[in-house]
Amino acid sequence: MYNQYIALVGKIVRVVEALRDEPDGLSLQDLALRTGYVKSSVYRILQSLRRHGYIEQDANGGKYRLGLQMLVLAGGFISRIELVKVGRPYLDELVERFKESAYLAELRGAKGIFVEVREAPLDLRLAPGPRLAEVLFHATAAGKAMAAYLPAGSRSAILRRAKFPALTEHTRTDPSEVEKDWAETRDRGYAINDEETIVGAAFLAAPVFDSRERVCGSIAVGMPKVRFSPALAEDVTLYIQDSCRRLSEKLGETGYVHPHHGEFTLIEDTKQPIHLSKEG
Repeated sequence: MYNQYIALVGKIVRVVEALRDEPDGLSLQDLALRTGYVKSSVYRILQSLRRHGYIEQDANGGKYRLGLQMLVLAGGFISRIELVKVGRPYLDELVERFKESAYLAELRGAKGIFVEVREAPLDLRLAPGPRLAEVLFHATAAGKAMAAYLPAGSRSAILRRAKFPALTEHTRTDPSEVEKDWAETRDRGYAINDEETIVGAAFLAAPVFDSRERVCGSIAVGMPKVRFSPALAEDVTLYIQDSCRRLSEKLGETGYVHPHHGEFTLIEDTKQPIHLSKEG
């Protein structure tokens, strides 16, 4: 059978994805180790992408990171997503009120992704991470807030097939514990990520629903643990829940039907495992 796969394109994608996972950049040596390719090959790929503005490099031969042209490319895709357009003002409200970073996640087929981030205006803040990074249903607050409100069959499929990597010592990796966490999320109406993905960081999130009252996304707020307190958590969760309620009502008024929601049921039929990234 004729193979239409182009190996060089696969190598380029792997280099780009390695840089996507490290917003602070990677050295040539680190990229070679991450990808498993020889340094000369990685170097040629980097220089080619750099020439077109898709890769940037620190002065004096320093680290490489994704360039501005990548954001331009992603922006053209993201701007077509209606949930992002409607949801952005609610992120801005949260950042203005609490001076903490806010995140919008969306269901896409059998997974969730972060589609928008608003950074806190403070010097001590959480790194925003790349947009379009995959959401972890077992660990991120944004992922839990969505998974908890999925149909029972979809939740069961995730528990059977997904990998639950331990990102910190606080990450739940046992499916029964993950399921219990989702149930608690439904009971209280919001999700908590207390150092489960990043040591020294806490996140709170609530679900967003489309006009058919199906979960389609979530809004989360994240902050360094040094600023986290029970009183602040209560204030933030109440505001997030109100923001998600108002956003859901707005989506309902416009008749918004989430275009990717029906694809999520595919995970109940496939025999392939779901691979979750370490982002978020």
